[in-house]
Amino acid sequence: MTLYRRLSARFRTYTENPDPLVEINNWVAMIVGTHLPFWPLYILWCAGTQSLPTSLLTICFSPIFLAIPALSRRHPIAARIVMPVAGIANAVFTTWILGAASGAELFLVPCAALSAMIFRHEHRWLMAALTTLPLLVWYALLGHAPTPLHRYDPASLHELFILNGFSIGILLVIFGWFHTHAYRRLTPPATGSAPHSR
Repeated sequence: MTLYRRLSARFRTYTENPDPLVEINNWVAMIVGTHLPFWPLYILWCAGTQSLPTSLLTICFSPIFLAIPALSRRHPIAARIVMPVAGIANAVFTTWILGAASGAELFLVPCAALSAMIFRHEHRWLMAALTTLPLLVWYALLGHAPTPLHRYDPASLHELFILNGFSIGILLVIFGWFHTHAYRRLTPPATGSAPHSR
């Protein structure tokens, strides 16, 4: 238990930032970065041993996501740009590994959602560009998706589609949770209580 508490404390220290929006970006980066090494196991569970060894490539972007909180300490704007761009690149890369029928390109949706959350009003044009970019990438992939490294059977693709869809849903729930927490930090406390209406 002591080891868990120490690791948890270091995790929090690494991700925390005085700017709540940067901290959201850091937390999402760490969640994605720490889960990618387990992704080949999820694919193995869905598709069996046919997924090996190509599914091991899904780990590749993990170091990039894990480095984002460190980058945010010196260059917070750069970190907030790198996160959705790395997410988009990872979605395209995973689509190449698993095939478009696996639903991997649907991970472009949380990339757009995150881009809409992590920028302030003064960076609205940057936010608009990064929110639009996943849509443009999705459009470019229509009819031009990369040939998958391995062709999975329809049953495996169905299971992979469910896995990816479920994962995206969890990410969006996490985004909502983090956004609520950040909103509380960004909203100044009320100086007095309003009179009760009758």
